[in-house]
Amino acid sequence: MLDGPRETFVEANRLRLHLLEWGPCSGDRPPILLLHGFQEHAHAWDRLAPLLARAGRHVVAWDARGHGDSEWIGRGGYYHFADYVADVAFVVRHLGGRVSIVGHSMGGNVTLLYAGTEPARVAAVAVIEGLGPVDTPMDAAPRRHAGWITDIERVARDERRDQTLDEAAAKLRRFFPLPEEIALHLARHGTKPSGADGRVVWKWDPLHATRSPQPFYVAQARTFWARIACPVLYLEGSTNLLSAKFEIAERLAALDADKVTIEGAAHHPHLEQPEATARVLLDFLDRAEAAEPPPA
Repeated sequence: MLDGPRETFVEANRLRLHLLEWGPCSGDRPPILLLHGFQEHAHAWDRLAPLLARAGRHVVAWDARGHGDSEWIGRGGYYHFADYVADVAFVVRHLGGRVSIVGHSMGGNVTLLYAGTEPARVAAVAVIEGLGPVDTPMDAAPRRHAGWITDIERVARDERRDQTLDEAAAKLRRFFPLPEEIALHLARHGTKPSGADGRVVWKWDPLHATRSPQPFYVAQARTFWARIACPVLYLEGSTNLLSAKFEIAERLAALDADKVTIEGAAHHPHLEQPEATARVLLDFLDRAEAAEPPPA
């Protein structure tokens, strides 16, 4: 039986964000902040976080705005990456002002942006399968904005399709090769009752079904990466083959990042191979945090 987390809420950037915490809250090591992937939630770390906490670490996982049990943005608002970065900044202050961060997929992109925004507040960065999507041509921005408006017209926030829990888990498995019990765990914590008997709806804000108007530009991302002042680790699954999709080697070189491949995992090493992932992370964090802190 893995250790259960403590639930807390924090007011961050004018929104009420839900946190899960494991391990001691005191000590001379910075907390480890875990940032989940797109349309996921803090319970995506339930298999990894207790292993980190058993090593004596204070571990905190958030539900990003509009995900899990965190608050949705108000009418007329949206979910831009700059909003996530500001949210992280306020959570970091809540946790004492300096953290190590582990981010998965979308959370990895947020991690790198934040670490380049407030580098003195980050002791170490580990990114799991999250170095951004493919580069986007500059002239794609107007089309992205037009598509975003079309998506917003299409999505009704109060008309979410309900389904059974098994159907929700099966949907996750269509996107990712997750074992059935892990998909059910994610679906159980990522949904809520719809009102119909035995049926559920996703907790995430339906606005997340729209495509962001802001394209991903590697040139812009590199300006953030260049400001990161702490060691960086990149973890990939051995069967995901994400590195074949874009210039991952060039991005890792720009980050001066070490890379570790987790065998027997695809896009979710922390769920598929939590023990191996924990060993790699704890070794990296021990070495990274022992180094001199970045200058204020």
